[in-house]
Amino acid sequence: MRKEACSYPESKQVLLGKMEETMPYYLVVHEEPSVPRETIESRWVKLAEEPRAFWRKTWHNLSIGKRFCWWDAMNKEILEQIFQDHGITWDTITEVELVTPAEWHKRED
Repeated sequence: MRKEACSYPESKQVLLGKMEETMPYYLVVHEEPSVPRETIESRWVKLAEEPRAFWRKTWHNLSIGKRFCWWDAMNKEILEQIFQDHGITWDTITEVELVTPAEWHKRED
C-alpha cells in the first residue's frame, strides 16, 4: 500500500513518521447542510491541531453540506471522541486503504 506524502507542520510530520505504518486510514462522511461555512472553517482550524489523530484531507461540497474527510487514527473510537469533543456530527466512519489503479493488480486480497 502506498502512503500519501505528508503535508503537516514539521512537528506533526515527526510524530506521524513514527506512527504512520501502524495507524489505519479512515474516511469520515459528514452531512450538515444547515451548518454555515464560517462554523465549518472555525472547526477546521481546531481540528488541524488535534493531537489524537491526523487529519489529512477533506473533499467537500459545501453547497449541499457534505464533506468527506481522510484521517489517520489508532481506531474509530478516537475519531468519535474527537468529533464529540468538538460538537461535530458524522454519518459514517469507515476504515479504508489507499491504493492507486496501478497498484490494484498487485493486491493479494
